[in-house]
Amino acid sequence: MNSIKQGRVLASLKAAAMAQKRGDLNAAAKCYRAVLRDAPAHPLALRFLGNAARQAGQGEQAVELLAGAIAAAPEDPALRTEYALALFEMNQLDEAQTQLLRALDLGPPSADGLVLLAKVQERRGQTQEMLATLYAATQAFPRDWRHFMRLGAALAGAGNWTVAEQCFSCASQLAPTRSDCHFNHALALRETGQLPAAVDAFERAIKAQPDSASAFLELGVTYQRLGIAEAALLAFDCAEAQSAQDPRVLLERARTLLSLQRKDEALTNLQLMGQRFPEHALAHNLRGMLLAEMGLADEAFAAYSQAIQVQPDCVEALHNRANLLLGSRRFTPALADFDRAMQLKPQLDWLRGLRLYTAMHVFDWGGFEAELAAILPELASGRRIVQPLVLQTLCDDAAAQLAAARIWMESIGTSQRAGQMPPREPGGKLKLAYVSRDFKAHPIAYLLAEVIELHDRERFEVIAINYGPATRDPMQERLRQAFDAFHDVETLSDAQIAALCRSLGVDVAVDLTGFTQGARPGIFFQGAAPLQLLYLGYLGSSGSAVYDYVIADEVLVPPESRPFFDEKLLYLPWYQCNDRQRPRPSTGLRRIDVGLPDQAFVFCCFNNSCKINPAQFARWAEILRAQPQAVLWLLEEDPLAAQNLCRHASEWGIEPQRLVFAPRCSRESYLERLGLADLFLDTLPYNAGTTASDALWMGLPVLTLPGQSFASRMAASLLRALGCEALIAQDQEHYRDLAIRIAAEPRFYAQLKQAVLSGREHSNLFDTPRFTAQLEAGLEWVHARRLAGQPAEDCRLAPLR
Repeated sequence: MNSIKQGRVLASLKAAAMAQKRGDLNAAAKCYRAVLRDAPAHPLALRFLGNAARQAGQGEQAVELLAGAIAAAPEDPALRTEYALALFEMNQLDEAQTQLLRALDLGPPSADGLVLLAKVQERRGQTQEMLATLYAATQAFPRDWRHFMRLGAALAGAGNWTVAEQCFSCASQLAPTRSDCHFNHALALRETGQLPAAVDAFERAIKAQPDSASAFLELGVTYQRLGIAEAALLAFDCAEAQSAQDPRVLLERARTLLSLQRKDEALTNLQLMGQRFPEHALAHNLRGMLLAEMGLADEAFAAYSQAIQVQPDCVEALHNRANLLLGSRRFTPALADFDRAMQLKPQLDWLRGLRLYTAMHVFDWGGFEAELAAILPELASGRRIVQPLVLQTLCDDAAAQLAAARIWMESIGTSQRAGQMPPREPGGKLKLAYVSRDFKAHPIAYLLAEVIELHDRERFEVIAINYGPATRDPMQERLRQAFDAFHDVETLSDAQIAALCRSLGVDVAVDLTGFTQGARPGIFFQGAAPLQLLYLGYLGSSGSAVYDYVIADEVLVPPESRPFFDEKLLYLPWYQCNDRQRPRPSTGLRRIDVGLPDQAFVFCCFNNSCKINPAQFARWAEILRAQPQAVLWLLEEDPLAAQNLCRHASEWGIEPQRLVFAPRCSRESYLERLGLADLFLDTLPYNAGTTASDALWMGLPVLTLPGQSFASRMAASLLRALGCEALIAQDQEHYRDLAIRIAAEPRFYAQLKQAVLSGREHSNLFDTPRFTAQLEAGLEWVHARRLAGQPAEDCRLAPLR
């Protein structure tokens, strides 16, 4: 460059600097363009004009100019960060990341560079790398609260609330006057179960920003979870006074009013939500959620549908409507909603597992193995991808089932019991509470009713905590007479129900619901009794410290399965209770009356269709091919289900007419139907439970193959208690061959049938008085241990004579 050009360049640079100093960026740009006419590779001019182009939305020009600046000044880390920002905004992520990593190599890290690198990594799906970068920012700039906030938010988004809470705590200490720091810290405290500390943090957020509607709202939600309803209502009033634009205020107020049994006021709040937010899909979705909680299914369906009408891609409403349809056994429309939700947001919590579970109900097996193979690694990584009860129908993996239970309990904030209760003084009757929503015409009640009647009232006071509806059906009326006290608590909160149990002096509380529909583990999280047990409703571990014991037997939980329980185990000599008063109807029903061929060998399975997977049906198809005169009698769940299964049968070489479908009917008719079949074919990985004992009660042999998990060994437990171990297969081939032999050899079948009939009268399985005595001995053992101040331990009860 000659001296004349050099002089012009220096003059232009000086003029540009003066223009920048007075804020005249247009004049500065004009000067820098003059510089480039004389010095086309001048890094300062290229840098300024590149950044100006980026700010003006001229991305391609910005990238070109800044690339030129890099070529002229390759050792400038700040320049590489600016270049990376332009690349990032053009979605050139690979090169942006390369430039940022090079900038880190060239000099000490910059705050802007680390933040931008984390954004690039997030967009590329590099979650662990992003977290490492944000952590590096906190180490490089330990006095800057913003880096702790960013890291905390990223950790919270990844589900690691424990470490997120520590980050937000640091941020709030570094910036004590910032409401958002205290707010995020409070959310994390709440997510990790530290509710009183969360209240304090929300109050600090409000002190820093008294008009924060969000802080008042979340404070109210926290009071709600603590069971302090009046304080929650006051917080919601303050939230609405600051802003009436958040439908959650009305929703949470309605939820709190409902916990206080103020249903009319709760409904008024919900109606106001619909009026105030007619075009707000989220408002309608939230309204639907609470209506569903109130048991108003039709109104909830209408609210979800309104949300979807307002916003067709409202994935939360689609997911919730699908769940509602699934609960009402409307599988085909539920599957359509789940499919649409999967298209919109496949990573939504629990969605993938529920979609596959719903497809199982209608025998939509397309991609079943691939879907399950995709779910299990996500589960292992801690994702909320499949609910524990759903997983039990999908795979026979006890370790995966335990992981699913732990994730579920953590997701609802009930993985640890709120506090330990001191044991009472020895003496007096043992107060035993059974807690359930199923004290009505339900499989749990069908099993348990006579046990309640037979409990020794000299030693036990037996209480029902019914958080289900007061149906007043014959079974519920029988139970109301059987219990010493029957408490209807449907409208109470979890905390209120737990407090009621404590006020009643309950020594042992037995959860009969577990993770099944309508479960409320929060009651046990709040501490309903000094000893809390799981029985019947959920077949496995809760994955938490909420329960002290799971009731089991040696067949259900052999030694190799013991590591997959977080609770201690109370081993009874046999697991399942039964009711000898269940009917054994005989009205003269004939096979022809239910569409069965009179002379055929009738295999049957009245398990829910979701328990029948492709591998199970393939095994049945082999059995049917070997026995061409046999038919398979199944429960009819859905017209699409029957259509799909007939198609699968054809694919496996079975004429569709050999599948006979039985519609749902009354319990008495169902029991009589069982007497028309020849052999009940059990399912794996989720066995028949009450259905298997019903079959055995009606004299119908049950063929089962036990797996590795609790739910896959239920029928084997029943058959051992019945003394019919010959019906327990050793492997898949044995299951198939045994079914074929039973159908082909009348004498062998007659021997098995007689063994079932004899066992029904003389074995343990239907000896309800003896079972009740065994259960009472176990309950007294765990109670005595508690009174003695000893920790819970596994207990194996010897059979009583």
